Amino acid sequence: MNILSLRYFLKIAEQGSITQAAFELHITQPALTRHVAHLEHELGVKLLMRHGRGVRLTEAGRLLDARARAILADIDALSDELVARQNEPQGSLSVGLPYSWSEGITAPVVKQFNDRYPDVRLTVIADSSEMLEGMLKAQDIDFAVLTTVEDDAEIESRPVVRDRMYLLGPKGSGLAELDDISLADLADRPTIRQYNATVAAKRNDQRLARVGRSQNVLIKTSSSMMLELADLGLGFVAMAGCAMGSRRYDMEAVPIADRAVTWTMSRLRTRPPTAAMKAFEAILAEVVRARVVGGEWPGAVLLD
Repeated sequence: MNILSLRYFLKIAEQGSITQAAFELHITQPALTRHVAHLEHELGVKLLMRHGRGVRLTEAGRLLDARARAILADIDALSDELVARQNEPQGSLSVGLPYSWSEGITAPVVKQFNDRYPDVRLTVIADSSEMLEGMLKAQDIDFAVLTTVEDDAEIESRPVVRDRMYLLGPKGSGLAELDDISLADLADRPTIRQYNATVAAKRNDQRLARVGRSQNVLIKTSSSMMLELADLGLGFVAMAGCAMGSRRYDMEAVPIADRAVTWTMSRLRTRPPTAAMKAFEAILAEVVRARVVGGEWPGAVLLD
């Protein structure tokens, strides 16, 4: 049964006139008559009877009038619900964010997102940019915050914040007395580094190699253990400023001269953003901006 024909029939029933209904529907009278004839043929009953002043409904027409209004009301309600669901975050969402964001950014974002959208099943991975980029391309996660993605045909990225690099060490290490530290000075200190070197670490290695130096890497470990070991006095950690201000560690820090990373919100070009992804990105942007503007993120500059 054609929904449009039902709507046309209801307009005729409402006006009691094919001529007036055609005028309000902005179609010709013969076209409207054909729609009614099609309905009558499909249902096998007469729906309208003509009289001098227009038309009136047959018994079958009155029944169809009542039922069709209920049916079309349900269809309209279903349409509204489908549109609302498309725009309302739902289902599942997997995101990957840098380990260094875990305490200051990721935790409050996850809390706000869960408070606003408790029905979305959220998976959060904290790891290095390199690991997260691989997971994104493998479609193990839907969205990630990565360091700058240059000319990657698979990934669409939007820079959000430029983050200065710092050297972190235990309380009493003397870092707090310095204005900054050069890469050459960094090479003289025992460092704790992620076992799979990050882009920032590789760039540090390249710059040191040009002057015949190299980092004194004492321990290689997972990203989740680096600050823990540094806090115990086992070495120093080079990390972006977003890791500063952790409530779990009492540490000192100094900026590394001329070293920074750019964080980008990234997704696959072949996977359009869902409502849940858009909502997560919006909350993430809110928290990032609030922390930078509030002075809680040393050395950070907003880019969007």
